[in-house]
Amino acid sequence: MRVLVTGATGFIGLNLLAALDDTDHEPVAMIRPSSSTARLPDGVGVVEGDLDDPGSLAATLDGVDGVVHLAAAVYDTARMAGTNATGTERLVEAAADADVSQFVFASTIGAHPAVPADADSAYQQSKLASEELLFGREHPFEVSAVYPTYIFGPRDYRLTRFEHVRPVATNRLLVPPLYTLDEYNIVHVDDVTASVVHCLDGEAAGRHLVTGPNLSNKQVLGAIASHTPGSHRVVNVPYGAIRWGVKPAMDLLYRVGISPVPGEGFLERGDYGTVREELTEQAPVSQRSWRAAVGETVAWYESVGLL
Repeated sequence: MRVLVTGATGFIGLNLLAALDDTDHEPVAMIRPSSSTARLPDGVGVVEGDLDDPGSLAATLDGVDGVVHLAAAVYDTARMAGTNATGTERLVEAAADADVSQFVFASTIGAHPAVPADADSAYQQSKLASEELLFGREHPFEVSAVYPTYIFGPRDYRLTRFEHVRPVATNRLLVPPLYTLDEYNIVHVDDVTASVVHCLDGEAAGRHLVTGPNLSNKQVLGAIASHTPGSHRVVNVPYGAIRWGVKPAMDLLYRVGISPVPGEGFLERGDYGTVREELTEQAPVSQRSWRAAVGETVAWYESVGLL
């Protein structure tokens, strides 16, 4: 199958192109005119197109049998509605005109019907709008969507996970305030790409969760520490000690001008993709361990000279 891949130069896109190299599918990367192709694998076909330019999409779909839609505005709130929702609608219409047989969409965990969406997240709301376009209408092709939680893995050129690795790599001992009481649900990027290929193969149309186990921040930082060059230790500090010890100490340091931030932030509980227990460790394919995902992420950062 000849497959058009949008968002091909992104984190998932580059890993998907590598995964498709071991299949019978022939990927074609849709690249915006301003995008670099330097990181694309050798031999991958390239076509120029832009979700903001409806006239460019018909040419990108010429001779294509399937579409994997990964492209999205993730951090630019002003572009989310136009790129993620309207752009998806344009691509869906062009795919119908091109008579493709498969359309696979990379969504986000908060857009799955079984997971409550964050009403304040413009990104999740834009993905929900895309869901209405895909599953709320009839199409001449099969529609599949994958819903990953928090993805780790190699080829993270945009350093989306480096914020978790850097504190471990630069400190031998990790105690508050170097970490807070965050919670995670981590999946390997290979689980996401394998799920996409599974859908392209026509094995399972519809919606597919791609989730791992729910994890504490100590578990995640401990896994990072075990793979990071050097000797590192994550010290467990009970929440009570943070609330009644660390926070007042940081507040005092803030008042006297030593700390740039007060202690309130150390009581916050960040959530990186956790789901209800019955929704954990699900995927339409065999999964790799979250520890492997963390280890390969750290190894990749080391291989490119960041560690």
